Formats: sequence, structure tokens, C-alpha cells
Amino acid sequence: MNSKLFNRLCENILFVTAAKLVAILLPGFNRLKKYKNILSAPYSIYHGKLKIKNNPIRVRIAPINICNYLCLFCEIHKDNLMFPNREKNEMTLDDVKNYESFLSTTLKVSWVGGTAEPLLNKNFGSIVEYLKSKYGTIMMTNTNGSRLDRKLCDILIKYGFDSLLISYHAGTKDGYKKLMTGNIDIVDKNLIYLKEQKALHRKNKPAVQLNFALQRLNAVECRTIIDKVKQLDADELLVSKYYGGRNQLQDQKVSFDYDINEGNRVLDDIYSYAKDRNVKLCPAKPDYWTDKKTQWDHENYDSSMHCKRPWTCLHFKPVLNERNCHYVGVCNRTELFKISYDKLKLGTQQQFELLWNHPLLQYLRETVNSKDSINPVCKYCKNYSREIIRNTDAQMYADVRDRAIKDFFGYFHKNYPFVEVDGIEVLKEHPHSDEIFQEKKAKADVSLKN
Repeated sequence: MNSKLFNRLCENILFVTAAKLVAILLPGFNRLKKYKNILSAPYSIYHGKLKIKNNPIRVRIAPINICNYLCLFCEIHKDNLMFPNREKNEMTLDDVKNYESFLSTTLKVSWVGGTAEPLLNKNFGSIVEYLKSKYGTIMMTNTNGSRLDRKLCDILIKYGFDSLLISYHAGTKDGYKKLMTGNIDIVDKNLIYLKEQKALHRKNKPAVQLNFALQRLNAVECRTIIDKVKQLDADELLVSKYYGGRNQLQDQKVSFDYDINEGNRVLDDIYSYAKDRNVKLCPAKPDYWTDKKTQWDHENYDSSMHCKRPWTCLHFKPVLNERNCHYVGVCNRTELFKISYDKLKLGTQQQFELLWNHPLLQYLRETVNSKDSINPVCKYCKNYSREIIRNTDAQMYADVRDRAIKDFFGYFHKNYPFVEVDGIEVLKEHPHSDEIFQEKKAKADVSLKN
């Protein structure tokens, strides 16, 4: 379902009431569970329920912790410095079944690795087969495409895996090698095989979207990438923007936030050339850079933004220094818990609700859209300057983020009592805070000098 449409419908009391009634009447068969669940959610959202009966509609899971690339724009360099001996944490089919209480009811699962490559998980094909065969789950993954071999392509086509988001931030062999550190010929070969097999079997899935994050160093590659969309028969090109952070490019000022006129000129060229080549772009119209404040004002936030993620989303992200663990949250702003999935058995609804309706998530639901007492993390997230600060001032961004997260947890632990659950650790601060990063970086710098 379209997210914007769903959000609008959740504000309509007639739809909310009708959806709840249909959800009650709908049988709980395996392939209907996700529809029963999505029809239950609007009632919880509309009434701002803190303890909810619906399960998450969208789930994001990191199926493995390692990567075979060292992309210059990725925070893998920060992670490798902080956790040089990172745990692999390759999920098995049994691990996935342990999450079945909510995977059986979710509309969509996104296999997203963060600073990892999901397709390095050798169990990926069997996981897809299981969830597609039993529940018809909608699934996608982001990938560099280097491990999209013939065997896996055949499985994805056979079971109707829905979509692949291919990181494709340069179109030439040299540009790709420099920026992404991989071999573009391998990726192209894999995508051509996928294209040929889809045509042979008359299948449209998986859909292929190339992801191109525009910045100064790859702006010259944009026309080549558009040509590759045609050559590889990709469904569309996602034109995104460089996303700053502790990576290998931040000190080079590669973001077009430093020169919005030039950035917008490049965007115009991209959209003009794509039109000439009949290549579909997402978004359909250019998302132009605009002048925004580059100083942080805590009160400069969008108080009208109504976030629904605490009622609809759940993210399971990598824990790099412990086995069989995930960080759990509802978005990319902060992790909320660290769970040990070999201790915490989430295969039953009763066990899952210990997590899904934990007092911390109830606190988040209570305050995410509050006019008077919005929590620090959501206030920081809704700030108009957040993205430009991230792209242009990594230190300021880290300081603001880490302080908001610490204040969020500080208020919760002081005011909301909760019972400890074996396998669920409630966090107290950002586990990858910049303070921890700088300490480890300083030690590494001293070690190199010696």
C-alpha cells in the first residue's frame, strides 16, 4: 500500500472504523494475516493507543553483519574502527522462524544491511522460499549486486521476490572501483543474467531499481548510469542525495549542500537526459536543494509532522560486537533495545508483545507527536536543519544526535518503571555514539604513530 495514502486513510474515522470491522471478520489464514494486520493498525494510530493489538506493518532486518565492499561514502569505516573483529551474525532459517510471530503478519520485510551486504548470507534463498511459500510476504533488499549469482537469481525469480535496490553510485569501471571499491563488470553480468531469465520465464519480479546518490565526485557519471538503466533493463533509477556521516568523503565537502546551484543544475541535466532516453526516475520530479539553516536551533522543527512509525514499523539492526543479537528500533534515528535472539523467543505473539508493547515503545507512542511534550529524539528528527547539518558538519550533527538520544533515555529511565525481560536490554545511550568513536579513533591514531 502507498505510504502517503495509508497515512491519509488513518486520519479518516470512517475508514478507521470500517477497517477494524473488516479485520475482525477476515479469516486468519496464513496468506491473509498481513491484510488482517494492516486493517487493524489504523484504529491504534487514529486513537493514539499506547498498548496496541496490531503488529508492525513493515519490518526491516539485517540478515548478516559483514560486507565485501568498502564504499568511500559508507560508515563501514567507522564501524570497522570501532569493532575491528565484528561478529558475522549470519541469520539462519531457524532464526527467522524465531521471529515468525510478527513476520507472519507483516506486509513487507526489507532485508537491509546498514554497513553490510545482505546477500552474503548463504541462507538468503531458503529464507525467501520459506516466507514467500507460507505467507506470500512482500520482500525487498538493498545490495551491491556482486553476490547476485545465478542460483540466487533463479530462486528470486521462482518465488517472486519483489524488488532489488542495487547500489550503483558510478557507471564507469574506474569510477565504480574508486568510489565503491568493487568490480562493476561482475554486477552488470549478474543483472544481465537476471534480465534474461525474467524474460525467459515471462516474469516481472524481482523489480530492479538502481540507487544513485548524487554528489560532487560522481556527478560526471550520471549520464553513464542512465544509459546503464537501459542496458540492464532496470525498472527505474532512484536519484537520491549524498548522505553524510563518519565516512571517507566527509572532509572533502562532496555534498551539493555546499553549492546548491550547481547541484540543481546537475539534477536538471539528469532529468532532461533521462527523459530523452525514456528512463523512469524516482522521484518523478527533481528534489532540488534549497537554502536551509546551517546552525542548529532546537525549536526549528516541524511540529505538524505526524509520525506513525511507532505503530507500524520495527527495525532489527546489526550488533557488531556480540553474537546472535540485534539492535531494535522503529526508525533510523535511534536504537531502543538490544535483543539476544537466541535467548528471546519471539515465535509466539505473547512473547513478541513483551517487546512490541514494552513501556519504552509506549513512551515513544505517547510523545512522538505531542505538541507539548515531544520527546528529544523525535524533536531532533523533525528539525528542519537535520539533513543539511548531517551532510556539512559531522561533529555538530553527532553532538546534537547523541545528546538527544541520551536525554530521551534519561527521561524514560527516570519516569517509566519497567520489568526486566531476559534477552531484552533497554539502552541508555547511542551504542555507536561519536564519543565512543572518537575515543577509539584516538587510540588507533596513537597506535599508528608508535
